Amino acid sequence: MAYATATYALIAAAVAAAGTVYSGVQQKKAADTNAAISEQNAIAAQQKAAYDEQMHREGVKKLLSAQRALYGKSGVEMAGSPLLVMEDTAAQGELDALAIRYGGDVNAARNRSAANLSRMQGSTAMTASYFQAGSTLLSGAASAKGGQLKSQTVNSDYAAGKY
Repeated sequence: MAYATATYALIAAAVAAAGTVYSGVQQKKAADTNAAISEQNAIAAQQKAAYDEQMHREGVKKLLSAQRALYGKSGVEMAGSPLLVMEDTAAQGELDALAIRYGGDVNAARNRSAANLSRMQGSTAMTASYFQAGSTLLSGAASAKGGQLKSQTVNSDYAAGKY
């Protein structure tokens, strides 16, 4: 009877340990999936920023062309104030384009950091599941051994006529 109880305790501990490891594996898979999504988001953020930067530069070129055409139509020479206005428009347009790129880089870096965090959480979940499984197995083994000792003590006391 004591051996059966000990065997059941060991089986229960093994099943619980296996469940713990399985849970850790599933948590790691979920974290890896989240990391992959974050990496894709980082790529998408940089691609969108590059597109927006290009579109902004094209818009500035069109604005400069329109300014040049209006100055030419009105008979103003491309010197002095008109030239300074166009130079300022080009400089501000370039600063805005660089700010668009920077925003994309920041967003991409944020997504890459989230991906790294997800990978670390998955790795931690796996490690924790191994420790928990080991603890469960050791507790089950100790419980099984304790049950055997208690049963042996009761049996030896009974044999000695203490009951």
